[in-house]
Amino acid sequence: MLGGAAEIVAASIMAGWTQHFVLHPIDTLKTRLQYSKGEPWTRNVRAALGDALRDLELPKNVKGRSEAAGKVRGRKTKGGGLWSAPLLVDIVGAAEVLRSTRALSLYAGLVPAMLAVVPTAVVYMPTYEFASGLLLQSGRCQKEFVAPLAGVVTGVVCAAVRVPASVLKSRVQLGLAPNARVALQRALRAGGLREVYAGFGATVALDVATAVVQFTVLDVGRRSFSSNAALGFVAAALATTVSEPIDVIRTRIMSKIKGQKDSRFDYDGLADGLKKAFRTEGVAALYRGLLPRLVLKSLGGAIWYSTYVRCKDLLHGDDLFFPNFFAS
Repeated sequence: MLGGAAEIVAASIMAGWTQHFVLHPIDTLKTRLQYSKGEPWTRNVRAALGDALRDLELPKNVKGRSEAAGKVRGRKTKGGGLWSAPLLVDIVGAAEVLRSTRALSLYAGLVPAMLAVVPTAVVYMPTYEFASGLLLQSGRCQKEFVAPLAGVVTGVVCAAVRVPASVLKSRVQLGLAPNARVALQRALRAGGLREVYAGFGATVALDVATAVVQFTVLDVGRRSFSSNAALGFVAAALATTVSEPIDVIRTRIMSKIKGQKDSRFDYDGLADGLKKAFRTEGVAALYRGLLPRLVLKSLGGAIWYSTYVRCKDLLHGDDLFFPNFFAS
């Protein structure tokens, strides 16, 4: 029989592996939609996806990429209205990708994603519970601010752990490398550890925004939700919607290989990326891939939070994680 700490960590890892294996194809769809580049205002859904779908026909290797990818092909467009809504664009885009892509390719990048589960599971909830416990015990922080402040700490720590795996996963999913090993080799050759941690600032912003919203909703929702799975679903959905623009730019920054010419996304950090994407593609571009990401994160949040709470209940734990974490 494992100790309390080991049981919780093991359960978190197993839940994470199950979640990632089942939902990874949706994550791949999300990544490919986010990496596509379209026009800011379009007449209809298919016009909006014209460039995006050509980009989504992923290359076999980096050198074989079409130089025409991402360029506007002579189409003049006007106001988009309803048909330029991100969710509608995602529905048609996902359908086109599924029609033209081998199902097995949707599992590209699974290995680094599964490997990232272990360190993330070890630091995510322990960091939050430890930080919230310290804030409560200090007596200097009002209770309503504990969850968001602990979320900030959790986001920073989690970003430091998961960025390398996210970089490798994104590049394999987008066809920029055939597997995680090659992606790592190319990243190290291009810029060393700095390249492996590409998009670190954007990931910190993403994880902090996600954690603050998610843990605040979880803290407030415990008083009104009878189902932990439903609470986890809602918290993840709200956090995903708020953080989507950051995730779009983060994906594009992570996927840009140093020294390689890529006319699509020449971003100098998160703020610059947000400004350029909005100016050249419109606000809808900042929500590209929202639909698959909503499905991915909402279902994942339901699985993760219900599993975590159930593990704590089975172990007869306290409200805070760390007393059980050090239990024998």
